[in-house]
Amino acid sequence: MVTSLENEAATREAALADKVRAQRDAMSTAQSRAIEASSGAVKEILDERGVVRMNGVMSARASEAILAYVEETLRVNDARGDGKNLSMEVFGNVYCKKNRWDIKLLDDKPVRMALEECVRSMGDALRAACGEDAKLVELAALVSDPGSTRQPVHPDTAYRRDPSVYTCFVALQDVDADMGPTLFIPGTNNAQAHAEFREGLERGGPVLQRPNELGLISRGDATLFDSRTLHCGTENASSRRRVLFYFSFQRTESDNPNAAVSTIRTELRDKYTLGDLLGA
Repeated sequence: MVTSLENEAATREAALADKVRAQRDAMSTAQSRAIEASSGAVKEILDERGVVRMNGVMSARASEAILAYVEETLRVNDARGDGKNLSMEVFGNVYCKKNRWDIKLLDDKPVRMALEECVRSMGDALRAACGEDAKLVELAALVSDPGSTRQPVHPDTAYRRDPSVYTCFVALQDVDADMGPTLFIPGTNNAQAHAEFREGLERGGPVLQRPNELGLISRGDATLFDSRTLHCGTENASSRRRVLFYFSFQRTESDNPNAAVSTIRTELRDKYTLGDLLGA
């Protein structure tokens, strides 16, 4: 049985690698640049582009504390590069598991300090996008170690007419081009882009040839995005670990097909709203 499961996992990883190769070929002529901070209204930018950069949302003190907390969580849980034998209560599912982890965070002091700083810094933008009654549905950290491979381009939420979830990635160190920055394809949070993606069997087509932007952000900076936006983690070809603290809010009465598998500790599900955290 163990051998059978290992074979299935290897087959899935090989299929993902093949998809990534096809996507990279399709994207080979696409223009790529670093994502830049915008000066306009965040909600309008999110509606149009699906992603926006926001600088300075977390202090150096908070980022250092949460980074140490994440690294200690990896150590205590003996997280190895093969992604095997990980507790489902501590680790979420993630594409391309080699040297990559999605850690569900406890409501401990370093986590709470980081979350509250970000939410307060981004308060107006989050209120406009989500509403104060939006629920916290993810609270986690994405870790990409040297040798992690590129993920397939994907949306976190399959297309539906209205936005459902907004996710914020916050850099806990400066993210350089060789550290596996997140790649976003702006303007893909809409029906046309998702139709093109499906018609190309998620392996090619005009949507993958659109210009893309890389999350080359500094420590404490963030990318806030509509979960319908196409994106992926790129390969970490550096000698440095890349860690992103992240959280997601779901708009009230919106359709979230991934609610049951969102990356958040069981005891934190349905516990906090945006308003709770803004008023904390």
